[in-house]
Amino acid sequence: MNKSFENIELPNIDEMTSEQKFWFASAIAGMVGADGHAEKEELDFLRQAINFLDSKEDIDKIIALVKDLEHGVHPKLDKIALDHKQAFFILKYLAQIMLSDTNLSPKEVKFFLKVGRLVGYTTEDKNKNPLFR
Repeated sequence: MNKSFENIELPNIDEMTSEQKFWFASAIAGMVGADGHAEKEELDFLRQAINFLDSKEDIDKIIALVKDLEHGVHPKLDKIALDHKQAFFILKYLAQIMLSDTNLSPKEVKFFLKVGRLVGYTTEDKNKNPLFR
């Protein structure tokens, strides 16, 4: 599947704090490496993530994180407070990464579901879950 990176809609990065941008970049790196390898198509997403970070220190951390992915070490992501619309666009963006190489692995799905839970999308309480509003 040859998808053009330019057609993929990012969340509104300008509305994110530095912490949220770093978290999102970490999630992108995690999705890129979730299946144990990074395809060329997926690396475009990673380049975009590095470009929206606010500091060289954050960029260096993401680069180190990517190197760790090569050794099977995945990013540690915690819950993060995000606007529901931003969270939705993050998940949509990660889904596009997941599907960019046409090889959908169980590890990618597992990582995607984990990120969904961390941004507040669960099926545990349909009345409180923004996914079911």
